[in-house]
Amino acid sequence: MKTLYEQLRSAQIDEQLINAFQVDSDIIYTGIIQYLGSDDFVMLTYNDYGIQDGEVYLKISSVKSIETDSYDLASMKDRISFDEMNDLATNPSFDMPIKMSDSLFDRIINTLYENQRVSLIITFENGKLHYNEGLVKDVRADGVTFLNVNKFNFAHQRMIDISFANVRGIEFGGTELQLLQETLAMVKPENHIDDVVVSDPDKFKAEAEKLRNTNRAIIIDTNDDRKYFYVGQVIADNPREFVMMVVDMNGRFGGYVWIRYDDIKRMILDSDYLRLIHEFVKMNQKAGHFVLPVLNADRAFDNGDNILIHVLSQSIRFQKIIRFELTDGDSFAAFPTNLNLETGILTVQLLDVDEQEESPVKEIGIESIREMAFDYFKAFLQENQVD
Repeated sequence: MKTLYEQLRSAQIDEQLINAFQVDSDIIYTGIIQYLGSDDFVMLTYNDYGIQDGEVYLKISSVKSIETDSYDLASMKDRISFDEMNDLATNPSFDMPIKMSDSLFDRIINTLYENQRVSLIITFENGKLHYNEGLVKDVRADGVTFLNVNKFNFAHQRMIDISFANVRGIEFGGTELQLLQETLAMVKPENHIDDVVVSDPDKFKAEAEKLRNTNRAIIIDTNDDRKYFYVGQVIADNPREFVMMVVDMNGRFGGYVWIRYDDIKRMILDSDYLRLIHEFVKMNQKAGHFVLPVLNADRAFDNGDNILIHVLSQSIRFQKIIRFELTDGDSFAAFPTNLNLETGILTVQLLDVDEQEESPVKEIGIESIREMAFDYFKAFLQENQVD
């Protein structure tokens, strides 16, 4: 049986797309091996959408296994081919020439230090992974001094010592890291502001009305236990519901979300992170990278009596996928196929089902829908059978 190094070497020679599974983390890196040393390697990585997005350095000892052939990799290859055919990759490559005699680790650390490039250094300490985003400020024989940048609270910057022995991986050159590189001048303690938060449910409707079409991004925290939140602009509203144009963490168009007011825990109207995302959006718009050419960031929604019915009807008409969140906590992506306005029953075709145990057809009452996400890139790929 081949050693892990031999598997990596074969994958590099054949330029195979691989999945790298880590010992200490559930994060899976998908990409192509660019450089391989006796103890470590560098991969060009792809995001979930098949777009090449930065690189990662990994120690071989931190990798549990690699995969070179699977259903997931076959799907990723289809996405990559589609993206390349449609010129969807926008990131410049990270300039880091490496000689065969170089230590991969030393070259990466010194390049990040000498050029003051933003990176994400992943460490494993006291049985736990730590993700340190920022700048290498000094290099020693056994570690680095690292300026840890906090995008969510500019006042929480701090210098930390990172031992080389604790490093599990280093991400560099990705979209978000490059955007942060260009906005470092604003990510400073003196530019910190306190969050402006609205948590009174009776005020959500008035705030949405004021925000509509102001081009001001806000954060929506929902009133459940999920770990993500929405960032975006309110573009339509009425007394029961509203629609946001969503912006992703890279300051790019991320589709739309329809939300009921009773789905909201709080609105954040201003914060350090929102100001940073605003800068990301401006840079992307200037560079022509805000919206992928296959998506529509200019949809218009009527502020009429029932935006929910409008969204569902359009999805049925044009065979569009919606990711639903229901009041009972159920979450799934599906094609809406029929809406009975008399009974309020929506029929959908589920995307992911165990056909032996579950019917691909599901009926739901529209009053149970608390949230709908649509017109995002993954949905586009699924609609075009590139997933």
